[in-house]
Order: sequence, then C-alpha cells, then structure tokens
Amino acid sequence: MALRREDLSPEQLEHQRALDRSWTEAQRDLADPEFRNYLEQSLRQLDTKELAPLLTREEFLAQTKASDE
Repeated sequence: MALRREDLSPEQLEHQRALDRSWTEAQRDLADPEFRNYLEQSLRQLDTKELAPLLTREEFLAQTKASDE
C-alpha cells in the first residue's frame, strides 16, 4: 500500500480522489440536521422492526422455484 499520493498509479490516484469526494460529501450530509435526523429515524425504525422468521433449508427450498420451471 502506498503511503504517499506520489506513489500511486494514475488509476489508484483517481480511486483515492473518488474516495476523498465521497468522504467530503458524507461529512457535508451528516452536518445537515434534517438529513441526519432522517438517517437516525430510519435506523430507529430498522431497530424496532420485527425480524423475518428464520427458515430451515428445506422450508426455503420449498418456497423457491427452480430457474428452469
């Protein structure tokens, strides 16, 4: 792994720039109180949802059609 940007290939440098842009946008979004509230509310809803019942392998296969049918 390169420690300095000068050591990166052009493809690696472009990838790092994309990661930097993504990080910057994420930080900006999280600083927006309305957007952050939306995210936190969504996470709370996920935490309180009922989990789907677990199926055994046989139960799952019984509910699944083969692709050639």
